[in-house]
Amino acid sequence: MKLLLIPDKFDGSLTSESFTNAFIEGMKKSGVPFTSRFIKATDGGEGFLKVIAGYKPCISVEVISENPLREPIRSYYLYNKEENSAYIELANASGLELLPYDERNPMLTSTYGTGIEIKDAIEKGVKHIYIGLGASATNDGGIGIASALGYDFLNSNGVVLPPIGSSLQLIRSIDDSRVSKKVKQVKFYTVHDVVNPLFGKNGAAYVYAKYKGATDNAIAELNKGLIRLNKVVSDTYNVYLNNVPGAGAAGGAAFGLKTFLNAEFLGAMDFILELSGLRKILDEENFDYIITGEGKIDEQNLNSKLLQGVIVLGKEYGIPVIAICGMLEISKNQLKEIGVFDVFEIQDNSKDLEYNMKHAAFLLAAKTADYFSVK
Repeated sequence: MKLLLIPDKFDGSLTSESFTNAFIEGMKKSGVPFTSRFIKATDGGEGFLKVIAGYKPCISVEVISENPLREPIRSYYLYNKEENSAYIELANASGLELLPYDERNPMLTSTYGTGIEIKDAIEKGVKHIYIGLGASATNDGGIGIASALGYDFLNSNGVVLPPIGSSLQLIRSIDDSRVSKKVKQVKFYTVHDVVNPLFGKNGAAYVYAKYKGATDNAIAELNKGLIRLNKVVSDTYNVYLNNVPGAGAAGGAAFGLKTFLNAEFLGAMDFILELSGLRKILDEENFDYIITGEGKIDEQNLNSKLLQGVIVLGKEYGIPVIAICGMLEISKNQLKEIGVFDVFEIQDNSKDLEYNMKHAAFLLAAKTADYFSVK
């Protein structure tokens, strides 16, 4: 049996590497002869830079930046000299994991810290900047990033607003007179698999803000704010980008990057295909299964995440996809309808979440051994 492993991380318990190690241990216990190939992948969120570093020779550039609440932190991005390219992970400065639960509030958070990293790369003469989007603590429509690069967002009295979620509804005009000409000399790319529009029932606020600490009332206000931002952008620049698939990624940061930096959206799976040489591998080798993994598989995964990209890849090459997850919150039939051959979860239902996360590697190895030993 020949297996292609393209797992995502299990947030808080398994990296893609530790997933792979536990899976291989389970396969060995199953007694089934097998070989495997591991592809380090990313959906653009946490771990984006580690994936890049695994495929490209880069140096780490340290930056004094700001967390989502604009408190000083040390962060970093990667620089590839050969391409004169920078790789930035939005979650490093604007990520949800940077804040304790009681401080998570997308009405108050900002992507400004990510903007500081982008500005640093621009000032160092970088000509290509790739920004991995995901796991953000923000819903600011990208005005934090834009503000760090010189854009000012003004209220009806001409006062500059703080670049946070609650300011969105108050924006009446945009002043870009402070933006450096160097910004226009850089080509920007975003890497993500989210396809949501900027606002509406499938937009950034209604789909993702709850997980970032927003109340129901705040979600409605943030959605109104994104509508306001889009109107001002449309009136100012005569561009209409709110319904571009993926504009709602990272709390609308993708919309801001496309609006203010003319960023090109790159699908994470397509990005990985090129970065890893995976398509060449698939053209030259035959695999019995593609194995992927997610910490939790629910309705949200069907609109985004690495899982969707792996399903498409499996269909293209005619390889059955087996998904492994910590928790399964949709039916197996739903997954089979979209192209997943089979799925199994590893959690021990008799134990609590803390136990399952702490022992995820053990559980994965055991469930893998059980699953494949009966094939």
